[in-house]
Amino acid sequence: MSGIFSKRNVSKGMAALLCLWMMTLLLTGCGSQASSTTPETSAAAGNSSQATTRVITDMAGRQVKIPTKINTVYCAVPTAEPMVYSLAPEKLAAWVNAPSDDVKKYLSDRAKNLPVLGGWMGEKSTANLEEIAKLAPDLIVFMTTTGVNNPKQIADSITEQTKRPVIIMDSSLASTAKVYRIMGGILGVPDRAETLASYCEKKMKEVSDTVAKIPQDKRVSVYYAEGTSGLATDPSGSDHTEVLDFVKGKNVADVQAKGGQGMTNVSMEQVLSWNPDVVLVSSNSGGAKAYDSILKDTSWGKVNAVKNKKVYLTPALPFGWYDRPPNVVRVIGIEWLGNELYPDYVKVDLKQETKDFFSLFFGQKLTDEQVTELLKHAV
Repeated sequence: MSGIFSKRNVSKGMAALLCLWMMTLLLTGCGSQASSTTPETSAAAGNSSQATTRVITDMAGRQVKIPTKINTVYCAVPTAEPMVYSLAPEKLAAWVNAPSDDVKKYLSDRAKNLPVLGGWMGEKSTANLEEIAKLAPDLIVFMTTTGVNNPKQIADSITEQTKRPVIIMDSSLASTAKVYRIMGGILGVPDRAETLASYCEKKMKEVSDTVAKIPQDKRVSVYYAEGTSGLATDPSGSDHTEVLDFVKGKNVADVQAKGGQGMTNVSMEQVLSWNPDVVLVSSNSGGAKAYDSILKDTSWGKVNAVKNKKVYLTPALPFGWYDRPPNVVRVIGIEWLGNELYPDYVKVDLKQETKDFFSLFFGQKLTDEQVTELLKHAV
């Protein structure tokens, strides 16, 4: 009997060993499979398997590998700066152009002292590649109209020059809320992004619904004066006149649109023939000088807008409300211009709307005096 029991015990032992061996193979295989599906992990994280990069699709359809967590952002063009600054100001790492003293009045102490690194505006780059390399931002944002000017080629070139990931975001006014939501996900601040996106959608719908009711014969003719003389402009449909188009102003400029920085030169004779009801003077490129010149020049004095004191300087602090660069502040810009052109239709308390916008987007509690400064020559 003892021999029989011995054989049975041996058989049981062999079976147990075989079972253990098969379980070991199974567990080893599972471990290898998990490791192969998460190859991009942090070496400093030890045993952590948390991915440190992810692939996103930007608004030009490009697949871009970016860090999972974005701590620093550099904007390749000024257009993107107000978006990032309003959404996650602590992540904005530099300016393209040095902010003026007037702009600094409306910036945080941190933002006033950020480095200035240049950018990729128009045909010529002013980017300081050496300093950008030292900064090593987690992400570079290139914001432009995604349907024109071959943004993919420019973005790829920026990546090649800087060795940093570059994403393309759409700068069109209609895409403002969408861009906020996309950027909120990228920067890890979706709740903040939703708050700003919802505000933009609400205000844009209110103005759009209102101006849609304005009869054609009540729509105001407008000339957009650019440059130091005011004798440069952009036509309807341009990236630079989206605010005017949005509020249903009739852009009188019958000229060919130019890409990039825009601004088509015109003659005084053309302006006189268009004879607009309102003249908007760009705050950029010597805008204050052009504003004064238009009011005093005898030739301009023949234009209905000048005769009737309907000449307005576009607000520009801390970023352009109308243009140069086209940016998120245009959301308050459409309220300003809609109210100026059609006060009987677009009825807003502009002072309070300005205070609310600056509080929500920039964390600035404006005084009445500051609002007056912001709207100087604009109302």
